[in-house]
Amino acid sequence: MILRLSRIPYLRTAVQLAFFIAAVYLFLNLDYPVSMPVDNIFLSSDPLVALTSIIFYRGAWIPALLPVIALLAGSMVLGRVFCGWICPVGFLVDVSGAFSGIFSKIIKRRQTRARFGYLQYGILAAVLISALFTLEALSILDPFVILQRSLHMIWSSAGIPIIILLLLAASIVIAPRFWCRAICPTGAIIGAASLISPFGLKINEDCIKCKKCHRECPTGAISGEMKWDATACTKCLVCERVCPKDAISFSASVPSISSFSTSRRSLLAAGAALGLFAVSKGAVAASSSGKPIIRPPGSLVEYSFNAACTRCESCARVCLGNVIRPAGLDAGIDRYYTPVLDFSTGKCERCGACGTVCPTGAIISVPEEKIKIGTASVDTEKCIAWKDNLKCLICSEVCPVDAIKGVKNLRPRVIPEVCVGCGACELNCPVDGVKAITVSNAGERRREA
Repeated sequence: MILRLSRIPYLRTAVQLAFFIAAVYLFLNLDYPVSMPVDNIFLSSDPLVALTSIIFYRGAWIPALLPVIALLAGSMVLGRVFCGWICPVGFLVDVSGAFSGIFSKIIKRRQTRARFGYLQYGILAAVLISALFTLEALSILDPFVILQRSLHMIWSSAGIPIIILLLLAASIVIAPRFWCRAICPTGAIIGAASLISPFGLKINEDCIKCKKCHRECPTGAISGEMKWDATACTKCLVCERVCPKDAISFSASVPSISSFSTSRRSLLAAGAALGLFAVSKGAVAASSSGKPIIRPPGSLVEYSFNAACTRCESCARVCLGNVIRPAGLDAGIDRYYTPVLDFSTGKCERCGACGTVCPTGAIISVPEEKIKIGTASVDTEKCIAWKDNLKCLICSEVCPVDAIKGVKNLRPRVIPEVCVGCGACELNCPVDGVKAITVSNAGERRREA
């Protein structure tokens, strides 16, 4: 008797839950010192982040590719198993999708069973083309970026994770796993790799053509004509479990590339997505704020930084000095939720952790002697040593590079060419409210590429 995994109750759910807990644990415990890619294995394994980063930098900056290669190699052998058994976002949309049937009964509407593959591969094409200029599309379309930012928002009470709530709602309102079958560009890459998997769906002569497999498939991988789409199948084994005659199984077979279709609708979807990206980018740029902000050490110049940052919040989680936070809307929509330094909460330890965990090279680790985040300046109208003639050189005492000297009756003065802008002085200034010594981005040293 052959043991079918589909017959083991809740096996896949248990595996998915274990990987989801692991993903949450790893991100929330991302801390200095970091060991990449182990400490952030999900984002490090993301083929979409890796591929778009290579395109964006024209090959001048290459991410760690070993985890990505391992994921794609596994998909070439087993198929799109990652999406069905491991992906933490896939687990969440499965949970929300369980309510899809209830919702359909309430509104008295049949659930859609369409694959929407043309849309998914159109979006992937649009993301890859737009990567020639920007990686910002990843902030709303990459599942691991969305998950990490949502976790950070929830954990730090920094906002409402709207995007992940929308994709969960789509699984209820439109179709189970709508995100996975119609939108997710990362899943599209894994699906394309799955085309050469030797493990395909087999339907034997016991099939009675009841089409229950078609109706129950959560990704639309089995059509009404009983044709199987390898790019959509996540090997969830639902079809095996619901088949009344045990006529369905997955076994070794010759891969069928014919299941991949580059239809005209895919090209139209790609064009529409590119147009939407361009219009939204133009609208956001038009409403941009010119407010000066301070970036982590090793950051790209501002325009390139905004284009390369995915807003994944890895740098904020790992920051040793607790100084990195997401930018608010006051910084402009184009810079919303990109990392900025807030010296009211900490100081930059110049540890390089933010550059270590950045998946796209928007921030890289640079030698300490090359770090120049900004420059501190003293407001003599607020400084108690200047204003009240009190003896105070706390800023000088905490400065790690000896860039603040006491002159004229111990009144602090900043040496701009020595100051690295770490914010230790601003953090420790005893003046209430707006500090007497503050750091600006003046003199900052940023990377061109």
